[in-house]
Amino acid sequence: MNILVQTVIPVFSIILVGYAIGRIKKLDVQTLVDLIVYLSAPCLIFSSIASSDINLTDFTTIAVSALAIILTMALLVFIILKLTKSDKKGLYLPMVFGNTCYLGYPVALFAFDMAGLSRAVVYDMMNSLVIFSLGIYIVHHKNEIQEAFKVPLIYAVVIGLVFNLLKIPIPEVISTPIEMIGMVTIPLALLVLGYKLTEIKICDAKLAFLASVFRITGGVLVALLIIKLFSIDGLVKNIIVLQAAMPSAVMSMILSAKYDRDASLVASVVLIATVISMLSIPLILYII
Repeated sequence: MNILVQTVIPVFSIILVGYAIGRIKKLDVQTLVDLIVYLSAPCLIFSSIASSDINLTDFTTIAVSALAIILTMALLVFIILKLTKSDKKGLYLPMVFGNTCYLGYPVALFAFDMAGLSRAVVYDMMNSLVIFSLGIYIVHHKNEIQEAFKVPLIYAVVIGLVFNLLKIPIPEVISTPIEMIGMVTIPLALLVLGYKLTEIKICDAKLAFLASVFRITGGVLVALLIIKLFSIDGLVKNIIVLQAAMPSAVMSMILSAKYDRDASLVASVVLIATVISMLSIPLILYII
């Protein structure tokens, strides 16, 4: 119950506020999305990693595990679509990629403090790299890996890790404004997520529900398998399982719409998976 009160209720309360705003008044939230992606999130990532106790071993373990989980999920979706003879290629995105940023960051922060957030960031880095390369290739049949390197997230991770490992001191006059800007990310991201959910209309509810269940349960099971194979434990294990259990990524909805690949169905999966996560996230946190 303590986990529910301290972690899940604050997260989903802010999402509901964003949802309510979207129902009351229509806004152009793209500016807010850009603010998160290009300014506040990089500041949050840099400050959390630069000042955290993360080491190179944890960084490598999470990065390799995340990549293994994502590629395994992609293979499973490939097999499922082949066996069912489905041509819904857009389903790759919401079934493979979790919402490791907009939802993963705040849950990791509230549940495991800054130590959890800094490790969640590493998982999200791999998630972003793959969705902007393999993910785009699948839905667009064009390799646009350069898209991943246009997002400051990766550079913030690398620079933060360099400052951390080399123990480079950051003057307070610089670190304080960076931290303050970064603090905007969590509530703003949750508000944007809630607002975005108001733009979705359910399409093919049964298929969307099954895809949503696969995203969450499949992610958890594959994560547990990887953890068993690599003998991972402690906070690193908890973050890997938690991030793998996130509902479908909002970015999957954005990319499917951009490349006109089953956009309505993908959006439906994102909405249903997010609703399911209101129950699954407390359960995962209780278990781990």
